[in-house]
Amino acid sequence: MELMDSLLLSSYHNADLGPEAKVVLAENNLLKADEEYRNNRLDHSIYYQVRAQFHSTDLRYLSELEQLDHFRPNIKDLLANASGKEQKDYKRNKFFQNILVNLKDEKRSRNKNKKRSLPTGSMTKFDFLEDIRQPSDGWERITDICRQLPNEWCVIQLTKSYNPSTTYSLYNEIASSKGSIYLAMLRHCRSPELEPTCLKVTNERLVEVFQEYSTLVERFRRVVNVDPILAKNKETKRKYWVDLHEFGKVLEKLIADLREIILPYAFLFLGKRYPTKSVTKLSQQIFREVDEFCEQHKWNQHQRIILSQAAYHANHIKKADIAVLSWKLASDNEEAMQLVEDLLNKWSQSWEELKELTSHKRFPTILIVDERLDHFHWEQLATTQEFSRVKSLHLLWRLYQWHKPNIHHGYYTVNIQSGISVINPDGDLPNSGRRLRGFFEYWLGHWRNMFETVPTEDVIVKEVFKSKCFVYAGHGSGLQYISGRTICRCRVEGIVFLFGCDSTKILGTGLHSALYGSHDYYHGALCPTIVGTLMPALDSNIDNISSSILSKFLAPSHRKVMPWSEIDTVTWVKKGLVQAQDESNPQYLDQYADYQMGSLPAIISRVQQGLIDPVIFNCCIYVCRGLPAWNLSVQKMPF
Repeated sequence: MELMDSLLLSSYHNADLGPEAKVVLAENNLLKADEEYRNNRLDHSIYYQVRAQFHSTDLRYLSELEQLDHFRPNIKDLLANASGKEQKDYKRNKFFQNILVNLKDEKRSRNKNKKRSLPTGSMTKFDFLEDIRQPSDGWERITDICRQLPNEWCVIQLTKSYNPSTTYSLYNEIASSKGSIYLAMLRHCRSPELEPTCLKVTNERLVEVFQEYSTLVERFRRVVNVDPILAKNKETKRKYWVDLHEFGKVLEKLIADLREIILPYAFLFLGKRYPTKSVTKLSQQIFREVDEFCEQHKWNQHQRIILSQAAYHANHIKKADIAVLSWKLASDNEEAMQLVEDLLNKWSQSWEELKELTSHKRFPTILIVDERLDHFHWEQLATTQEFSRVKSLHLLWRLYQWHKPNIHHGYYTVNIQSGISVINPDGDLPNSGRRLRGFFEYWLGHWRNMFETVPTEDVIVKEVFKSKCFVYAGHGSGLQYISGRTICRCRVEGIVFLFGCDSTKILGTGLHSALYGSHDYYHGALCPTIVGTLMPALDSNIDNISSSILSKFLAPSHRKVMPWSEIDTVTWVKKGLVQAQDESNPQYLDQYADYQMGSLPAIISRVQQGLIDPVIFNCCIYVCRGLPAWNLSVQKMPF
């Protein structure tokens, strides 16, 4: 298999491989990851995990525009192929002149963008492991890539283990199949000082969690899809609300089970703390004590990293979990276990005492999520943490390299003053359309807002994709109005919000591969950040949460607007009218200095915490994908 894999990789480019071939390569790498982990070669295991994640990425999503440029004719070729009469007459031929002018404009535009071209110079180099044959060399390349990522980031890769019985199975069968979960810390609280490491989460209850998650969306659809003829029947209504409540309880239990399985390691998902003098001083002190303990007890690098991360976030670990973690780290050594437990409790107290002096805010954690685990609600493991998801380390590296000039302190910075919205384009969501029209006309009246209007592909390509921000609210992800291939051939310059059912959910069929999500096409077009949903939701709930997200992240047309938390929600939901809760004493935005937030992942974190809507199936479905974004037009960075 090693020889076959090497031959395939050297003979074929990823874009030339079909989904079945890539599945075989991915499974082969997962098999090797398992073997290396069993042999305690964690570095080699991580290398194969990263390669497996890469094989889920279809380079045709990324190379469409480059191929188009390659086949686009230039002026010299056109004139060389013209007849003698055409060459003599072309200056008087208006049609031909227009073609030449257009080509000159495109060439100027491409030359202007060369300053922002990917450093590899070609999409064939997108695979930074392409020339690697030995896992030790691959490990060095991966650690070098991770060192170059922003120092503020923690990067966690989640990978489902190898299962030979599902190589050629359908997506639902793969999603429900048994397996373990690799949790690779590519960047952690002590990066780049200490190298990446990983651990494997194995639990008999994972089988049930996989099975429950694989049917979750269909179960929700069965609850909310009611026969319109019976919709007004009292018994139908009663059953609807009972079933919806029961679904909420099922989802809460499922997330609780996932959290219980990951424990005591949920703290690994927490990011680096914002730097203050007190935080830096205490961190340095704690890490010195960790190093002294590890040297004294001859602990290895893996144990040192886990203990460092636990000490760094000790006040976010429950006492019971500290006890379990100490037992796991000490490998049944009772003396060491008790020492670790005492140290973690001491460090927890130290952080708690510091809590009065600092806000304890944290930088984003980037989650690299296996497409077979993408439907899990990972953000619920640490709802106060800022997260953003990507599909592979390769994709993260590509987005980072392209947008690097605008990345500061771990955030992609943008100054959004205006944008474009497409709201209820089919006009068949009258209640939702009425509510969102009310919001956009009130808050974003200075935008170009398209209500109940189907946008042409030309408008989407030439205007929407060139705007600083694009908001879509309607059915699905909006891919019914523009093909995925067309998106891949563009450059999407702004932040994208897709507020529809399953808008960024991984689906079972795609343009070029077996699995895809709308975000794959947008990331192929180098879109920095996409916000969307993992599963369906009710229209009124999506409208409420999406309006709250946008009101916190986007600058209004003027400051004399009410914070969205201060409007009369009942009137807005029923009539689409924006009124104050207390009309005799309306509250305006300039009275709420902290209402708006620059960090988009921080706003999504508030949603995940249930601060906008506490119902679990309303709050847990929103995810940020790509780079963590910061809008400077509403809040300056505090660094």
